[in-house]
Amino acid sequence: MRSLVLVVIILLFSVLPGCLESTEDNDPIDPPVDDVLPPSDVDNNTTIPPQAEIFYDVIYANASTSDLLLDLYIPSGDGPHPIFVNIHGGGWAAGDKVLHPESAAMQLYDSGNGTWAVASINYRLTNEAVWPAQIEDAKASIRWLKENAETYRIDPQMIVAGGSSAGGHLSAMLAVTNGDTIYDNSSLGSMNYSSEVNAVVDWFGVTNLFTISDYFESQNISKPWPMDSLLACSMGVDCTNESIITASPALLVNGSEPPMLLMHGVNDTSVPPSQSQELADALSSNNSIFWHHEFPDAEHGIGNPEWKTSEVVDLLSDFLEAVRDGTISSHEIQPESSLATECLNGHSNLAMHIHPSLVIQIEDTTYTIAANVGIDTDACPSAMHVAHTHDTSGKIHVETHEPANVTLGVFTEIWGIIFDETQFGSYQVNETHELVMMVDGVVSDDWGDHVFSDGESILIHYRERQ
Repeated sequence: MRSLVLVVIILLFSVLPGCLESTEDNDPIDPPVDDVLPPSDVDNNTTIPPQAEIFYDVIYANASTSDLLLDLYIPSGDGPHPIFVNIHGGGWAAGDKVLHPESAAMQLYDSGNGTWAVASINYRLTNEAVWPAQIEDAKASIRWLKENAETYRIDPQMIVAGGSSAGGHLSAMLAVTNGDTIYDNSSLGSMNYSSEVNAVVDWFGVTNLFTISDYFESQNISKPWPMDSLLACSMGVDCTNESIITASPALLVNGSEPPMLLMHGVNDTSVPPSQSQELADALSSNNSIFWHHEFPDAEHGIGNPEWKTSEVVDLLSDFLEAVRDGTISSHEIQPESSLATECLNGHSNLAMHIHPSLVIQIEDTTYTIAANVGIDTDACPSAMHVAHTHDTSGKIHVETHEPANVTLGVFTEIWGIIFDETQFGSYQVNETHELVMMVDGVVSDDWGDHVFSDGESILIHYRERQ
């Protein structure tokens, strides 16, 4: 079963930059023999199917500012091969089509007998062209692949697009506009072919520009907001609600989407998992086919080790095979429940009700813990989490119906703040600053594992190194 997607995974995540010699010939009709990669030319830690054909820097469209390029990885055999179109991340302002190594790919590799081809595309970044150039380019690449399918032994009836972060957003945009020509720019060519795709994979992409902006504001995130980095809303562009909606996949779902796989890390503080949940909810309401999986330990960034596991690779493999076989149906896979996700509907029948005090000090300034943290949340509507606040005093209310060790880490997870020995929220330990934790005046190294007790005073201090 999982050998079906060996090549797509390997090539999507395992090709090491610099290991392969690029070609100067971009002619798709008569590629040079140097594009055939023998096993001896591959780094020992990278496994590539013998005699797989690789075409670098192929021009798929001519934009007014530059040529648009893609790299093609074609497995051996007559084909036609289903193809995975990789759309890179980078906040729409950075990144490149070069494929990066991922150890998880090796778990799927089986003697090089892969079936899937891969196209990894570049698109115009926001410093070169304003939205919607990015989605127009992605759609142009799909049309070009269909036009040139016979040349490259590609199956034009089985094209799956996917990407992470900004690439996840663009992939989701392909899905919600599938069959709609709104972003098919005729100047980019191949207009006799459709930009429709058969499925989409979205790793932790932005889905709602309104709510992601609210999140950035609540977390005091200073980096460019998606509305600015994608739509240039604060840089002279008149951003209306309508224009923001047209770049928000969760707000464009209409029931015509191809099957979608949504993957998100619970510990993602750049794009919170609620973004994928919003899209999943919209897809569910419109009876669209989708898989939704949250990974409990994963953070933002496809290069993080949590995205290299056999669980991730197997999930992708199973999804692609189900799409290809026509057996795909919806299901959601949620992370294992924890105390942070338990809900209380009242104060009766409590096994524990204690009140530790938490003070957060950033340099010489006290960080205010908001009122009603853990009350009436998306996870616990009209209810409370086991650890919550009622005011801004720093008093934590810890309540359970069953005996349990509720930790500081449970509260920070409920709060939505990353906290461990290396950081509190966006405040990270570095050469100049340290993080100190004290419990009743005594230094503690328990961090998030510290178990709350009644009446104790906890201090977390981010300060200059002493």
